[in-house]
Amino acid sequence: MTLGALHRLRRRTVRRGRVPDHVVVRLSGEITAKNAERVDQSLRNALRTHPRILEVDLHRVSYLASDGARAFLPALRTSRLYDTRVIVTHTSAQARSTLQRLGLTDMLDIHEGGAPDNGGPNSRTS
Repeated sequence: MTLGALHRLRRRTVRRGRVPDHVVVRLSGEITAKNAERVDQSLRNALRTHPRILEVDLHRVSYLASDGARAFLPALRTSRLYDTRVIVTHTSAQARSTLQRLGLTDMLDIHEGGAPDNGGPNSRTS
């Protein structure tokens, strides 16, 4: 058992060793430099459970600035440590354009609608 697993067991005795398959972080409003740190923290908090899939729901995001979208980078690095797949759902054309300009479309599974049913790698859309 790893140290991380021991830490997790102490904090969540009800869910002993259970790793969630799918965790959703729902963001809202404008994501800019002003709140990028809070977004980054929310994503990394969700990754602490070591989910198989982290879904970032942008349904209620009205604007995604480039400096705000950079908040995804630390979470992406952390997700690779846990072998967690990161998908972004309900992306607007503006949000997709911002993610594309930053070169994040190759690192994220981006979906205009909700998450794919099977969560498999072949269900990716751009």
